[in-house]
Amino acid sequence: MFRQISRRWKQYRYRFVPWVATNINESAPRIVPSVYEDKIVADAEVEKCLLSLLTAFHKSGKQHATLTAKHVEHTKLMLGECGFSIKRRPSLLENGGRGVFVASGHVRPGSVVAVYPGMVYHPWEPVFWVSLANSFLFRCADGVHIDGKDTGLSKMMYNSCSKRDSVHGKLMCDTTWLTETPVNPLAVGQYVNNQSNKYEANVAYQEFDISSDFPVELRQYIPNTEARLHQDMEHTFYNRLLRVVVLVSLRDITVGEEIFSTYYTIVQKDKSVS
Repeated sequence: MFRQISRRWKQYRYRFVPWVATNINESAPRIVPSVYEDKIVADAEVEKCLLSLLTAFHKSGKQHATLTAKHVEHTKLMLGECGFSIKRRPSLLENGGRGVFVASGHVRPGSVVAVYPGMVYHPWEPVFWVSLANSFLFRCADGVHIDGKDTGLSKMMYNSCSKRDSVHGKLMCDTTWLTETPVNPLAVGQYVNNQSNKYEANVAYQEFDISSDFPVELRQYIPNTEARLHQDMEHTFYNRLLRVVVLVSLRDITVGEEIFSTYYTIVQKDKSVS
């Protein structure tokens, strides 16, 4: 029992703000001048990458195929469009659980490597219950949280909200990231492990807001939706920005390498930690 608790704590502590604050030197945070300068690549490049890849998925002709067939086909399309593909498998880190690896191809610097999927909670929305024993709760610089846990209450909440936002029976977000074969192979960012003394970060998180004019037919591949626990009936997802977090490569990453990030960033000007 103690060994199991210890293993869970080692995975969770990098998400526990008091531990982060008292162990800041151990964790090698990423430091940026301000929230506005925390961009590895321009937002326009992120949008261009997503549009190109998701359009290829939509045109693949696999709309009525099985989930596994879609995953396999879309992974091949990702290799063709992006020059690489990724997959989950046991991490190189001790007690690291599963990690994300470059399965084929070659990742160039400034590439969108993965997307952090999950439910988006605004700062005024409670996250206490979903945060319990949850090592997949990502906090953005502005207090927005993304819950990337794919089991338990988090999974149930996401599935419920995805159905709430459906239009004419069509989902406006992707729910397959909750399975082992997501139709969007990028949607495994929550499994990227924190860097260590042996393995330095080769990607960094970048916040990106999807605008209201993002093609509706491509939203089914976006693995994020808003909780909107206090529904504003005057505003729908059509005229709202949707927060998405992408993982962008900091250097060349070759086939077989595990992807590592740093779990938090120090923003110097406003002294916030995300």
